[in-house]
Amino acid sequence: MAKVAEATAALEQAFLRSMPENRKKQLSEVEWTRSLKKFYDEAAKIRLRFSLGFVARARVAYRLQQQLIAAGFQADAVRKVVFSLILNSFTGSK
Repeated sequence: MAKVAEATAALEQAFLRSMPENRKKQLSEVEWTRSLKKFYDEAAKIRLRFSLGFVARARVAYRLQQQLIAAGFQADAVRKVVFSLILNSFTGSK
């Protein structure tokens, strides 16, 4: 279970690093796309580094969603980001 907690913490930090500094202003679609691509690329590396299996990936995604909502991000946006994370970075057998 420690691996899941560590991977979740690493993903949360990757997400925060990927987001633009000034979160108060409305982001353009280009800025969102660039930020999310950076996050998904880093998330794929984290998945491989922690050797997350299918069930562990599901646990990490769920915990990440809960942590980002608790950190004050909008629930609807977080759900979309996590769903997209699963499709972009957490699929495949490796």
